[in-house]
Amino acid sequence: MVRRNIFIRVILVTLVLLLMLTGCKSQEKDEVISSQEDVEEAIKRNVDEDTGLVHIGEMELKYAKSFSVDYYEGGYKIITEWNGRKTLLIPEGKEVPDLKADINVIQLPIESVGVFATTAAAELRPLGLLDKITLVTTEMDDWHIQEVKEGMEEGRITYVGRNSAPDYELIQSIKPDIVLITTGTGHGTDEVAAKFDELGIKWISRGSQRESDPRGRLEWIKLMGALFDKEEEAAEFFDVQLKKIEEIEQKIANLEGQREKFASFFLANDIYYVRNKGDYEVKMLELAGGEYILSDLNPDQDGNSKMNAEELYKSIEDADILFYNNRLGRGIQCIDDLKSSAEYFADIKAVREGRVWGYKPHYFQHADRVADMIEDLYTIFTTPHGQITETEYFFLME
Repeated sequence: MVRRNIFIRVILVTLVLLLMLTGCKSQEKDEVISSQEDVEEAIKRNVDEDTGLVHIGEMELKYAKSFSVDYYEGGYKIITEWNGRKTLLIPEGKEVPDLKADINVIQLPIESVGVFATTAAAELRPLGLLDKITLVTTEMDDWHIQEVKEGMEEGRITYVGRNSAPDYELIQSIKPDIVLITTGTGHGTDEVAAKFDELGIKWISRGSQRESDPRGRLEWIKLMGALFDKEEEAAEFFDVQLKKIEEIEQKIANLEGQREKFASFFLANDIYYVRNKGDYEVKMLELAGGEYILSDLNPDQDGNSKMNAEELYKSIEDADILFYNNRLGRGIQCIDDLKSSAEYFADIKAVREGRVWGYKPHYFQHADRVADMIEDLYTIFTTPHGQITETEYFFLME
């Protein structure tokens, strides 16, 4: 359960109260008073200094490290984002407490939401919340989530411009209860968030991209659960996906022989961006049974490292399989494109054998299907070359 500390505290307080009310007749009055004082002192220790609310528990998170949710008496919640920014969620019909700190306040229930990333829509999908979306920053032709596309066609969902330069007046006219944005990326969204504050537009920062474990990224669905009072549904969905991943891990443990060595990268503006060993995508590929050939490339960092063609070639020359992210580096869509970027890439083992895999267009809009993606990758690693040319999320480049 997400509120793991609640039940223990409730039981303890209840037992003390029962002792106070039904204690033995021989119990001295000062002992009862002492018990009452103990209860009051325990409650006082759990009072949040900034809100005056009594803390009763926190959300259980197994992998996500970039957010937390704390629960308080009366149904109040506080979300803490990756940068320490706090948002107090006010239950329907409840008053805003006397705040002693700069805390953002959002009134529940949330009936309309703006989405500044397709991955946010994917996190809303398993909870049946796509109908809450009223504005987006991705154009209709680029959507692969049918419900969003239909909403735009029917006029229920409005495109408001790029996420780094949206139409603020249009957003104000739509009046979303909250906007889900991604901050701290260096792509202009921090300035957007500041403008939202100036205009009084409520927002929550998504930080799933900061998680170095794909299971941590998947767990961000629990944040959506907290926003929409669907914690139990979110936890259940996450546990089902996690079980699928654990089943794949068990299959891998039973495999005999050496693991396939892989590399993952893309080309943009004449620079090759190569996944660091500590990146979430490398972890996903490893969970699927692969062995990263660049095992010494920043094992404690997520994201990418920049390389030139020669550096990359020397690093991946003996790779069994290449995963080229053609959704980020769109200039390469086939093996000939890859060889054209540097002719000596033709000597890479995976290129010679035709084992270069690309990403299908809907890949990034299925952040809620991490287990299925890992299963796809497991299939790629364990199926003899030549027997399959595509999976649900990947395709073999020609």
